[in-house]
Amino acid sequence: MALTYENITYEKIMTPLRDKLRTEFKGGLPIYFDNQHQDIGTKSLRIYPTSQELVDKRTKSYINVYNIQMDYILKTYRDDEKALDQMYKDVTRIETILFNNSNGGDIPYFYAGMPEVEHNVDAGIDNAYVSRITVPVLYEEVHERFVRFITSNDKFFVTSDGLFYIVRS
Repeated sequence: MALTYENITYEKIMTPLRDKLRTEFKGGLPIYFDNQHQDIGTKSLRIYPTSQELVDKRTKSYINVYNIQMDYILKTYRDDEKALDQMYKDVTRIETILFNNSNGGDIPYFYAGMPEVEHNVDAGIDNAYVSRITVPVLYEEVHERFVRFITSNDKFFVTSDGLFYIVRS
């Protein structure tokens, strides 16, 4: 399968993040990937990519920064201080998980910086508190290894890393 933006963001970045958060919240916070909000209970977390940018191109790999946004949604039909406290506690837990895994941890990538959190975001959802967490993620994708032949006499080849290949006809 060829590498694409979707392969890396969903399989390599967002899925491990979702799995880590599901483990932390023990199923108490529905987490989904979508570009649109879904109506799934009183609280949920929507994860979606917003951008990707090449940071460094190396000989055998390239490093991109992927900006991932998470919308924490807590529905309530009144100004409820308990609901607001719950939102702040859950968002702080998410920030702590991100901070504890900022150096790779058991998630296979690094964060390019601390997450930015905005509270009381207008996401077009009625009767809900919404917090938006933006996370810059660094991910290194390693290319297949190619070597060049530096000497050859039609039977023996020596590669640039010193390995010998014998060609038989």
